[in-house]
Amino acid sequence: VDETKDPQSYVDRYNDEAGYKKWFDDNYPEYSSIYQAVGLEEPKILAPFVDPNLDPQYYVDRYNNEITYKDWFDKTYPEMTIYEAVGLEEPEVIEPEFGECGEGTKLVDGICTVIPSESKRGGGCLIATAAYGSEMAPQVQFLREIRDNQLMSTNSGASFMTGFNQVYYSFSPHVADMQRENPMFKEAIKIGITPLLSSLSIMEYAESESQVMGYGISVILINIGMYFAAPAMLFFGIRKLRRVRF
Repeated sequence: VDETKDPQSYVDRYNDEAGYKKWFDDNYPEYSSIYQAVGLEEPKILAPFVDPNLDPQYYVDRYNNEITYKDWFDKTYPEMTIYEAVGLEEPEVIEPEFGECGEGTKLVDGICTVIPSESKRGGGCLIATAAYGSEMAPQVQFLREIRDNQLMSTNSGASFMTGFNQVYYSFSPHVADMQRENPMFKEAIKIGITPLLSSLSIMEYAESESQVMGYGISVILINIGMYFAAPAMLFFGIRKLRRVRF
């Protein structure tokens, strides 16, 4: 290594020139990588689901506070921790002197470990966040407010959200990843959920248990009509016209 040269130049040659890569691998097997050889820190490779525009701590908080998200991550990425996946350093956990851990943690194999707990307010809306580009987008905040202010404030709404989250978080991370990878798919999702957002505005008027149930059923029926009944009627109508014409 020539100290007068930028170490990155060696990395670039290694990545871009097959002959140089083979020469290095054959002659310097004692180095684990080209980065170690030239004195550079290994780059952190983020997991595919990580949005570089979001704070990495956001994913860690979800992992620690949402059981469904934790289960999904552990099953999908068993080879890494949530910190490795999002490019953060593993936190140093110091065992208390008398074997007692602080609030929200418990002693597991001599280490104070965060106790996962089901978030009372639920997790983020991954699909809407990916569609509108930010958790602070008005549409995403609207969904969050409906969930927290109307649904989670009643027993029936909270029960609905518990069942909904189990289904939603089983597929939403994959859909959100596809949106980030495919701009056209992202726009299609954005167009597709616009009627849903409009129909949910009805829920802003729900204040009591009975109103949440009544308005909630109305919203469900409206969306069944928009997303299933109307397209079906259109399909059969076009099919009927084609039969008459021919």
